[in-house]
This record gives sequence, structure tokens and C-alpha cells, in this order.
Amino acid sequence: MNSFLGRPYLDSYSPTADEQYAVNVVELPGGIKKTLFLLEIHEDGVSKLLSSKESLARCDIAVFVYDSSDESSWKRATELLMDVAGDGEDTSYEVPCLIVAAKDDLDSFPMAIQNSTRVSQDMGIEAPIPISSKLSDFNNIFRRIVNAAEHPHLSIPETEAGRSRKQYHRLINRSLMVVSGMLIVWHLTTVLFLMHLKLGVVENVGDHGWIF
Repeated sequence: MNSFLGRPYLDSYSPTADEQYAVNVVELPGGIKKTLFLLEIHEDGVSKLLSSKESLARCDIAVFVYDSSDESSWKRATELLMDVAGDGEDTSYEVPCLIVAAKDDLDSFPMAIQNSTRVSQDMGIEAPIPISSKLSDFNNIFRRIVNAAEHPHLSIPETEAGRSRKQYHRLINRSLMVVSGMLIVWHLTTVLFLMHLKLGVVENVGDHGWIF
């Protein structure tokens, strides 16, 4: 948040206790400028946020930041990602999500690359973006946030439950299309048969009756 506002890096770290806001202008390629409004929420505040059914309706993008040197921080970030993704699927307020691996200047925890690759591939989103505030290496993170918000379909995570639900709905829709197609064919056959009766020529076949 401090880097977003252009403040210098501080070695001392104070965990976020309350919600913090920051607003700044992000310049994109071509000289285009976008105003980005960030709201920082501590991990304990996510449950409160999601307690409102329409909480994600006002959100353009969710960014999950974790300490890349701490495996427990990574696990907590993925849990929050699953919570937000699941809530979005349940309420139909799905939002694009990015994962940011902070403290890239430190050694990553064991299996960090494998775990992050698996989660990002399973959920269909971009792999964690490494940054280092200490080295002032932000990897164009704020531009990437704006870009993801403007192209949400590329970064919306999908849970296993949500994927199964969509597959079920697609199966139901296909079944309805088949039934509808059968009804249309039957209807056309009936119409053609009636038209044949209407346009047919009546002939007298003597003692055998009438035919069309």
C-alpha cells in the first residue's frame, strides 16, 4: 500500500489491523491514465466482508498478497482465495483475482513453485506475481491489477464445486436442446403430413374407397 502511494520502504513492519484505503493514478502504455482505488483488508476481516451477500458486487478485482518465504502465509492466502471464489460462484458476483508473492528478495519456502503452479492451474488464474518492496521491484503490479480488472474473464478463479456445477448445467442444457430438437422435428413432420392431406388430390377408386 505504501509503495502504491510512493512512500519509501521501511524495515519495520506493522501488520494491518484495520481497513486502509489508498487512491492513486496508474499510467498505462500509450499515456492512458486510470484511477485505482485500493482497499486493504486484514485476513481476519474477509469473513466479515463475505457475510454480506452483495459484498463482492462493488469489487472489481481481489488481490491476495502473501509472504513468499512463509508457507503458512501461502496456505492462508489460498484459503482466502477459495473463500472469495466460492462466494462469487454462490452469489453470481464472481470477481477476477490475482495472487502476489511479496518479499521476493528472500528465499522461497520449499515446494513454493510447485504449490503455486498447481493452485493457479487448478483455478484457472495467473501464477503468483513476485514483487519486492525492499528492492523496489514491483513487476508492474499496479498496471497488471488495472489490466485484470478491465479484462475480468481472464482472471476469474473456478473452484472444483463451481466447475462441477457448470458441467451439470451444460449437460442439462444439452438435454433440453435434444428434447427441443425432437419436438421441432415431430412438429415439422406433423405439419408436412397435414399439408400433404390438404394439398393431396382425391381420387375415386371405385369400390375400394377414396385415397389421396
